[in-house]
Amino acid sequence: MSASSKKRDFDNMVRKMIHGSDVIVEVIDARFPTLSRTRRYENLVLRNRSKQLFVAMNKVDLVPDPVVQKWKDILQEEGIKVIPTSARERLSTSILRNKIIRAVGKDFFYITACFIGLPNTGKSSLINILKGRSSAPVAPVPGYTRALQVLRITTRLRIFDTPGVIPKQLSLGDQVLLGLKRSEKLPDPIRGAWALVHRIDEINPDILREKYEIEYESPPEFLEKFAEKRNKRKKGGGLDLDTAALILLNEHINKAKIPVWEDPDEYLRKRDGALDDDEEDFIDSDGD
Repeated sequence: MSASSKKRDFDNMVRKMIHGSDVIVEVIDARFPTLSRTRRYENLVLRNRSKQLFVAMNKVDLVPDPVVQKWKDILQEEGIKVIPTSARERLSTSILRNKIIRAVGKDFFYITACFIGLPNTGKSSLINILKGRSSAPVAPVPGYTRALQVLRITTRLRIFDTPGVIPKQLSLGDQVLLGLKRSEKLPDPIRGAWALVHRIDEINPDILREKYEIEYESPPEFLEKFAEKRNKRKKGGGLDLDTAALILLNEHINKAKIPVWEDPDEYLRKRDGALDDDEEDFIDSDGD
């Protein structure tokens, strides 16, 4: 099957699950609300008044409370019902469950909810907590949910857990920033690390200097000094940039050690001039 055929089949599957659900829960990363939204599917739900859309803004434990509140206010102003959550801290997961159940009338004995979102947002982790025990495969790396899963949560509630999708227009820097790919699966980890440093510098130019106590003028210089600081060298004595790159990528993607997030005030400044991305395209990534 060609990549384009696979993409169409996956898109059709997600659309069928949305059409067959009463409630759609989009899980986004609280650090990067605009980058992790799947607006194409959001708009599909919002155009159908018989559907309810909730956005679970997950990983709020990685973002200061005032920033979380600002993003919640912004999204709710745009007509999105937001529930800040943290699967890791089990924050507001019971609120999410109750919101789903109460979203439909009491005449509905069975409720079907569809969870959608990019890889590495924590969809399966949230679902496991809702169920109360491990019910969907979960790994600390993106790309683990292999296929659509139907999970019974309560006698009334069942959930469709769909694989993650990646908007095709996302740059390498954004893909690495969002943790959409396993660091060890990147064809060129050095290039991936450079892209990550560049993207973080665009969002917060000082955070890497403060976090690692490294002064640098460019991503390659940062990686070289990072390798020196971690004493990563090859047998001949030269810097082992590949290993250093994998360590940096792992610290961001899997361990969330770099305190970086989108600035809601900057988003507000740009919002009026933003382009309509209703027609964003996706590729199937089999992600969480």
